[in-house]
Amino acid sequence: MRFTQHIVFYADNEEDVLALVSNGDDSDESGPTGGRVLRFRDKPGRYVIQADFESWDAAQANNDRPETQDWAARLAEVATSEIKWENLDVLTEF
Repeated sequence: MRFTQHIVFYADNEEDVLALVSNGDDSDESGPTGGRVLRFRDKPGRYVIQADFESWDAAQANNDRPETQDWAARLAEVATSEIKWENLDVLTEF
């Protein structure tokens, strides 16, 4: 079953948010298959990074990569709030 993770947080600098995903290393098959950066229209400075994976297991393998741990540390530096991680199974796509 396909899996999506939403990472929800506030940040002051949108360029820093976009930089988090602009130089990612997608050479590992356990990494995300795609994703989006979303900005709340009605909540200035609030963002969602949506990362898509082939499965929950692929997402877990990605979490164990040193590159992912480094990325999470950079995210923590950019975020100005608590970071919320939401784990979602994809039921259907349309």
